[in-house]
Parts: sequence; structure tokens; C-alpha cells
Amino acid sequence: MATKTLKLSSLNPAEYPDVEVECEVIGDMKAYAEALIEYQKSQGVKVESAKKTARVSARLGKIGEEVDTRPRVRRDGKVYVIGETKGKVKVEGSMIVQNPDGEEYIVKPDKFDAKYKATETPGVYEPKDQPIKYIPITKDITFLAPWGEEMFGVKGAVLNVSNLDDIYAIQNEAFEKTYTPVKQEKTK
Repeated sequence: MATKTLKLSSLNPAEYPDVEVECEVIGDMKAYAEALIEYQKSQGVKVESAKKTARVSARLGKIGEEVDTRPRVRRDGKVYVIGETKGKVKVEGSMIVQNPDGEEYIVKPDKFDAKYKATETPGVYEPKDQPIKYIPITKDITFLAPWGEEMFGVKGAVLNVSNLDDIYAIQNEAFEKTYTPVKQEKTK
């Protein structure tokens, strides 16, 4: 099993230091997710669903603009950011979205229009009613995200498995502040 060290940078270095964690490198995320889903089924556990319910702020990005896309994670009651991740706006009309936890990310125009709708407040958007399917991440992992960049998922985060060809991690801090689990009806 290959591993990689991940640096978690403290959001408050005066109170607590940066930490390093070992992540398992996942070579085939689709096969990994399928195996987790099958294991859960064998244990009588269904894949969970959640809706993004928190409003976000968003603004139009400029081509070439660099955005600090470091996700926030909570570990042992402290909040960190992952590494030095930065993204560049590459597609005209892309929006820079900020979640309530402060995380920013770039969303291409077609995906933004599919995921968000404007509110009465300029620059504030609410998610459209599209639940995701997710599975919890039970150990620190790293994998190649659908957009071609390395992504980390820390223990306690979730994997969005709504589309097994578009799997990505939603870190624990963002998931808890922006998603609401959908109660599943019990089957007889």
C-alpha cells in the first residue's frame, strides 16, 4: 500500500501547530468506491443521501485568476487547511463560489447554472434541490480527482458517489456546514 504525507496547516498557529498525516494513495477511485459500496451493502448499510442546503456567495471569475482553493478540515477539534492548493479560472463565465466555512472553489458556467439559483440578495445563491449520494471516508486518502488534480479526503469527510465517473471528496467541515442528510424511508 502506497502512502503520501499530507500537511494540514493550522488556521490558528498561535494556539495549535500544523500537523502531518499519512494518506493511503488510491489508484482507481471508481473501483475503491464500488468496493466500499458493496461492503456497506453486505453489512446492511445503504449509501446515504444529503442535500446541499446552505447558501453560498459567488462572483464571476476572471480568466487566469488564481484562487486559493484549500479546503478546511476539522481534526481533533481543531480546524486546518489542506496543503497549498490553488486553482486558476480557465473557462469564461466561471464563478468563484465561497461556502459558509470560507472554502472557495471554481465552478464552470454550465455546472454553476445546474447547481445554484440566485436569491434576492446580490451575490448570494442557494443550491438547487439535487441530493447527492455519499459514503463516509474512514481513513485519510489521496486520489486523482475527476478534473485531473490530486485530492485528499481526510477521515470523517465523505465521498460524493452520485456518479461513479465523477467521484470527489467533500471535507468534513464543508459537509457539516453546507449539507443536510436526507432521511431514508425504511423498507419492509
